[in-house]
Amino acid sequence: MEQRADRAAEPASRFETLDALRGVCALAVAFFHMPFAHPLREAPRFDNVQFCVDVFFVLSGFVLLHAYGARLGSPTQGLRFALARFGRLWPLHAATLGLLISLEAARLLYLAGHPGTPVVTPPFGPAHRPIEVLTHLLFLQDFITFGEFSWNVPAWSIAVEFYASLVLAGTVMLAGPRARWVFAGLALLAALALHAVSPRTLFAIEDWGILRCLFDLFVGCLAYCLRDAARAPDGGAGWAEAGAIGLLVAIPALVPPGDWAYGAPVAFGAAIAVLSHGRGPVSAAARRGLPQALGRWSFSVYLLHLPVIQVFLAGLHYAVPRVGSLPPGSETGSVDLGGPALNLATALALVAAAVVLAGLSHRLVERPTLAWFGALDRRLFGPRPTPGPSAAVCQIEKTPRRPAGGDWSPLGQYFWPRAVLRRPE
Repeated sequence: MEQRADRAAEPASRFETLDALRGVCALAVAFFHMPFAHPLREAPRFDNVQFCVDVFFVLSGFVLLHAYGARLGSPTQGLRFALARFGRLWPLHAATLGLLISLEAARLLYLAGHPGTPVVTPPFGPAHRPIEVLTHLLFLQDFITFGEFSWNVPAWSIAVEFYASLVLAGTVMLAGPRARWVFAGLALLAALALHAVSPRTLFAIEDWGILRCLFDLFVGCLAYCLRDAARAPDGGAGWAEAGAIGLLVAIPALVPPGDWAYGAPVAFGAAIAVLSHGRGPVSAAARRGLPQALGRWSFSVYLLHLPVIQVFLAGLHYAVPRVGSLPPGSETGSVDLGGPALNLATALALVAAAVVLAGLSHRLVERPTLAWFGALDRRLFGPRPTPGPSAAVCQIEKTPRRPAGGDWSPLGQYFWPRAVLRRPE
């Protein structure tokens, strides 16, 4: 029953290599946030692990256009898309927030019974204010800030992606799902706006994270439109995938802060388009059990690793008061547990703990809520129509006429190409 519910909430076809890539990026982000003085923290480009968030956004644009592009042809379909995105993002976000609120309440009760215990911040103090619970529940924590990162810090990207995906849906409804020049223009506008307000770094979070997300999301849409051009010839798929993986690794390892970083999402889009064909040895390895499990659990890993960190640090602080702790949500400090090797081992152990918790969360939170929102969608709007030919993997041939079947959009006659079907790979 659970398997059928999971399938009903997901697109009919999946990019398994990209699922595995999402899992690897989630692990990297979780490790990046581990606040311990391990040797890798001193690496020259360690901060570039934040590029993984841009990979997430580009992947989202790519996959959302694949899954929903052919469906977004009417206001009703736009509402169904919004409900689907809310049902995918909000339940786990709210559950994680509830867990963090419970941890703060536990701190409050403990300190009430142990007066005089030294604390870094009081329960429900800065970064954990009750008003900030409301902004998180409304996905507004990146737009209405109180001077610091609050509650579950990584959830900022979930909030901006929700609203950015609504902009994407509106764009597709107006211009059609193959409006490559529109996607390119909007990506460029978002990049220029982001550079104007954040010229020193691509890694904008507070206030301007929405621009970063829009930039990456429309790059992902453009990459999907140009996916066929990234198909390697027979016999060259292995080399193409090796090049794509090399690009994904080289950019975080080599690109310095500043203007050059703004080209990274475009390179990520090209790599994702290559890997989406799934024809080489990298894809064969990605289809194995563990990479696919990490892909399924990646959303939970991303949201739940911070509570794992906070539980460990709170326990450490109260059990051994002489060991320094970190302010809630801090990503800049480092705790020394007694040496670099122990610090690294602890960081890896907490990442592993987050993975275990993510597996449980996927089963107990994500899958049931996806099924519930899928049932709500059917009650409100009826069964979904069978996707038309434009939803298949197509070879693109430009033509100014209305495509046969499917819905039309006001600007679609200028951008929607004719789809010439070929056998899916």
